[in-house]
Amino acid sequence: MQYIYEDQYKGKARTLMIFPPNEGEAYRVFCDASFLGTITPVMNEDKVLIWKTAYNILKPIAAKIGAHIESH
Repeated sequence: MQYIYEDQYKGKARTLMIFPPNEGEAYRVFCDASFLGTITPVMNEDKVLIWKTAYNILKPIAAKIGAHIESH
């Protein structure tokens, strides 16, 4: 199963394709067939699921993408 997340980037609509992990826990994020990075669900010390990424382009929206994934 893949996820589709739509948002605005620099004033333009974009569609992100999110693919669940094959191995490990990182979800792969693509835009127009270009790899943007990965996001990973992590349980913090308060037992709250947060979404992390090492990719600067995804940092502002990692939590929104994660919430979108969780809602499905």
